Amino acid sequence: MRIRIDLRQLECFVAVAEEGTFRAAAERLHMSQPPLSRQVKQLESELGVTLLNRDSAGAQLTSAGRAFLKGARKTLRQAAEAVETARRYSTRTSRQLKIGYTKVFDPEVFPSLEPAFKNAVPDGALVVVAGVSVELIRRLQRGALDVALIGLPSATGELVVEQLHKEPLVAVIPARHPLARHKILSIAQLKDQPLFWPQRRTNPGFFDHYEEVFAKLGHAPSRRLAEPVDHHLLLAEVANGRGIGFIPKSMTKVRRAGATFRPLKEKEFWIGFGLAYRNAQHASDLDALLRIVRRQTAQRSPGTA
Repeated sequence: MRIRIDLRQLECFVAVAEEGTFRAAAERLHMSQPPLSRQVKQLESELGVTLLNRDSAGAQLTSAGRAFLKGARKTLRQAAEAVETARRYSTRTSRQLKIGYTKVFDPEVFPSLEPAFKNAVPDGALVVVAGVSVELIRRLQRGALDVALIGLPSATGELVVEQLHKEPLVAVIPARHPLARHKILSIAQLKDQPLFWPQRRTNPGFFDHYEEVFAKLGHAPSRRLAEPVDHHLLLAEVANGRGIGFIPKSMTKVRRAGATFRPLKEKEFWIGFGLAYRNAQHASDLDALLRIVRRQTAQRSPGTA
């Protein structure tokens, strides 16, 4: 029996399975819903099984879908690696390494990697891509990036992740807020305040981790606001009295009139910085880049690396 399945069908199925709705999957793949739905239906027809149950709430994996998902992810990953290998050997002169990074941390902690990489690999080049961690992880999984510097905790699937740096989260509150009288704040004091917090779809790993922390502490925030992606926008919202937010301690160097910072009593609130890549086997130029990242992180933050 000959089965005809293409990678686009697998990509569409995996996107729906991970996002939970055809709408969100279509947005992720930058396409409309009808062709996305057709791709999944064609895949199910070719396989002769139902992979997804559709209803008004979204799409849920069937038992066959759950079994198929792992293999589909593996196939996409292997295809991306095969393409990357072919491109790597298409020239014997130089190769561009594509590295993604999140802007969560102070650039003084993680300086430019390009000068050090150029010194180690004279005929190599870096292409640097900025973005939020969840998007960097997706690009890395489908082979659009070679390595990514991401915020932790994050949902990274089968990627290899090395934690390089960890620091406490700090509350940022309006300067005239009654809580500004306190030198240290607790989650119990903040739970009924309007709190800027990331939505699950923007960072499911971070969201799920702290849902468990809130449950453990018994003080889940009751008034959550959608957190701006940019820290400068978050500081502006807090300064205008619209709510309270959390930022990494290193970002408190960025001052904003009308906003002030307070450490948290609970030590469970932290954010990390990690090095993510697809597998432990890689070319010499990527290996050189990984060593540079580890070394520079250790030099800049020896107490947390």
